[in-house]
Amino acid sequence: DVGTLGLVYQWGRKDPFLGSSSISEGVDAKSTINWPEPIRSSSTTGSIDYVTSHPINLICLPERNEYYDWQYLQDDTRWQSNKTIYDPCPAGWRVPDGGENGIWNVADFSDTPSDRVNYGKSFNISTPSTTWYPASGYREYSNQLSDVGELGHYWSVTPVESSSQSKNQAYDLYFLYYSDFVDPVDDFPIRIDALSVRCQKE
Repeated sequence: DVGTLGLVYQWGRKDPFLGSSSISEGVDAKSTINWPEPIRSSSTTGSIDYVTSHPINLICLPERNEYYDWQYLQDDTRWQSNKTIYDPCPAGWRVPDGGENGIWNVADFSDTPSDRVNYGKSFNISTPSTTWYPASGYREYSNQLSDVGELGHYWSVTPVESSSQSKNQAYDLYFLYYSDFVDPVDDFPIRIDALSVRCQKE
């Protein structure tokens, strides 16, 4: 069901962007509004005040920004293990922890075959229970839906430790639809891209 793909979020923002209306390719879901073109990050537009008052504006890179973050001044506190007001999950739920101590690693979301009919993976969380994750792709900061039906990217609240190479990154769950590969501690995604969120009970 394409409804399982859901919406996508830039890291640390509470307001969503459209996902795909197809489980196998990137086709913008229908909307009752006209979505604007992405806006370049600046000291004004790359602030929490701006994105809170302009929730449908995807923030893209300024002319010069090696960190690939929508925030002009990086802030690692927007999403936390203790739920913040910027967390997009409903009451009683939150964006999960990531990295080595994150829920996906602790629950042993290891390499597992894909469902090649329904474009996703069913992970064994306890016998006989499973949990379904669709290969929902992501929305690039250019506003293009990418890799729908090919991979899954699910945000955590956990930033990658800041260094010259990782100031723009946060941990996620990452998997490939067309192979068994699963990485429960992926640290590649850049915070300016909009990824899926799978809420965890508080």
